[in-house]
Amino acid sequence: MGEGSAAIGRTVRAGMAGWAPGVRACWAALAAGAVLGLLPRVLPPGLGFLGLPLELAATTVAYGALYRTAFGGPAGWKGLRWGVQEWRLLAVQVLVTVILTIVAAVLAVLVAAVVVGVAKVNEPGLNITSVEAWRRALDGPGAVPVGLAPLLSMIVMIWLFLRLSLAPAATIDQDRIQVISAFGRSRGAVLILAAAGVVLAAPAIILAVAIGRFQAVMGFSEDVLVVEPLIAAAIFFFYLIPVWTAALVEVYRVQPAPAPGTLRT
Repeated sequence: MGEGSAAIGRTVRAGMAGWAPGVRACWAALAAGAVLGLLPRVLPPGLGFLGLPLELAATTVAYGALYRTAFGGPAGWKGLRWGVQEWRLLAVQVLVTVILTIVAAVLAVLVAAVVVGVAKVNEPGLNITSVEAWRRALDGPGAVPVGLAPLLSMIVMIWLFLRLSLAPAATIDQDRIQVISAFGRSRGAVLILAAAGVVLAAPAIILAVAIGRFQAVMGFSEDVLVVEPLIAAAIFFFYLIPVWTAALVEVYRVQPAPAPGTLRT
């Protein structure tokens, strides 16, 4: 077994080992997060703008409890607490969301430029209002770069998300907001995090597919599927968040810290 495989196995084991203790110690915070996460589904149309803040607050409550437990911070009642650590984590989530959004916007412009460029080369007199003209312009050799551009953009977004994924752990551990300054901490760990994330998410994916299959076989109508959001919230807050947090804490602890004042890429 290579060093990379061993690191992936260690990260997966840490995630699974931290699941039950994390849920036991923080179940009230996880339940509160699940409730907050479900609220956007029942908001009236005029209050739809509150959806994103509520979702950020939901994950902050859950992550805050688990990270505080991992690093020996204030416990709260079964993890339920909102203090300075949560404000810092909320700021980290907002900053990471802003960074990812900006990068996604830039990549979307680049993908659009590639598509238009390929279309113009293949079809110089392109009629931009004709679907058939676009189909002809993007067919044949042009299909390769047009197909690769979105795929590469998705890979870049996943890479950036994983490079920034240790920011919450660094923020709680160092008692100050860490985003760009924590970027170097994940150097060399992207493949480990990606592989471990897939393995840890597999049980949740299998369960979701099994539930969907069961519903299809039983012929449940749309009216009786109101439990789907509840199941999704339970899986997300009581399984995915605890195992992912435990895995991130493990990687954070074994990764060498960048020298002060430097940004390792």
